Amino acid sequence: MSVNENTAQAPAVFNEIQTGTARVKRGMAEMLKGGVIMDVVTPDQAKIAEDAGAVAVMALERVPADIRKDGGVARMSDPDMIDG
Repeated sequence: MSVNENTAQAPAVFNEIQTGTARVKRGMAEMLKGGVIMDVVTPDQAKIAEDAGAVAVMALERVPADIRKDGGVARMSDPDMIDG
């Protein structure tokens, strides 16, 4: 008996990437229905995010993608940086 004989295989339909379909769009709406938390770097970005409907903003010193690209871990900024 080979190792793969007892391995369940997903139906081919699940292996296809779906983009822009009604199912994908409904799924995105379901994920966002509770609100969106936006990553921001500047106070102006925070204002834009809140005006656009963000339920919260996470203030960061740098964009998370840039931090990860440099091998770091994105963490929240020091709360003292944020004006209430």
